Amino acid sequence: MKLGVYLPVYGGWIRGIPVEEPKITTAYVLECVKEAENLGFDSVWVPDHFLNPIKGELEPCIESWTILTAAAAVTKRITVAHTTLCQSFRHPAILAKMAATLDEISEGRFIFSIGAGWYRREYEAYGLPWFRHDERIEQAEEQIKLIKLFWTQDKVNFQGKYYTVKDGIMLPKPYQKPRPQIWYGGESERSRQLVANEADVWLMNGGSPEDTLKKIEDMKPRLRGREIGYSLPAIVSLGATDAEVQQKLANKTKAPEATSLNKALQTTMIGSPATLKAQLKEYEKIGITALLLQFGSTLEEMREFARQVM
Repeated sequence: MKLGVYLPVYGGWIRGIPVEEPKITTAYVLECVKEAENLGFDSVWVPDHFLNPIKGELEPCIESWTILTAAAAVTKRITVAHTTLCQSFRHPAILAKMAATLDEISEGRFIFSIGAGWYRREYEAYGLPWFRHDERIEQAEEQIKLIKLFWTQDKVNFQGKYYTVKDGIMLPKPYQKPRPQIWYGGESERSRQLVANEADVWLMNGGSPEDTLKKIEDMKPRLRGREIGYSLPAIVSLGATDAEVQQKLANKTKAPEATSLNKALQTTMIGSPATLKAQLKEYEKIGITALLLQFGSTLEEMREFARQVM
């Protein structure tokens, strides 16, 4: 099982808990990238949003493609990826071109991870059209099919419900052959079918090993024998004892019963080093191929995680 790190482009991951990061800047994010590589993490991940969905729209939100390209340029080993690309932000032909270029810059250290998008307010704020849930997933599936063609064929002709391309040409092709891995993030019934049809890895929502195993078991019959990878994010909080960590989280919000805090606790990557080690083994045992970690104070906490857990 590989371990990735969410980069601090928002200033925290739990709504209602005060910002724990220093002032969010590109310089700080790139410092975290280089340290993640030095500590031995496998990958770094950047959410794809134009407004900050955690701390509020008046808080900083660093643009994902630009910072991820910079991350690839200042590292040599670590993989770079989005979690996840909002499919309707960019035309799929352009997205295929951007991804191929980033794959070349990173010399194959790139994962193409995409989803349908969900944060309606940023669509309004940036003048982007908003579609119904199932339409967004239909668009995403059509996009993935078209992007695969651009990555692997000399000339592309495509007539879909949402996208049309005539004699499309994309050079150079991606660095990875035949193409980068495609991850898809989403758990609706329509999303699960998309994963079964088109994705190499399913990026699920955070959850306990027990709940996650049920999702994996639900997916396997849909695959009809095809093998894919399974991944999910996990908010991490490390302390001397389990009780100490849970109390620390409760003290950070005026409403400990808040849904956001309870959801964070349910990810189970919260506790002492021994607890976290046991939880990592449980995730690996059920078939998780990658766990994407979200730290409250990224630079400090991922150093402690590497020292005490990894």
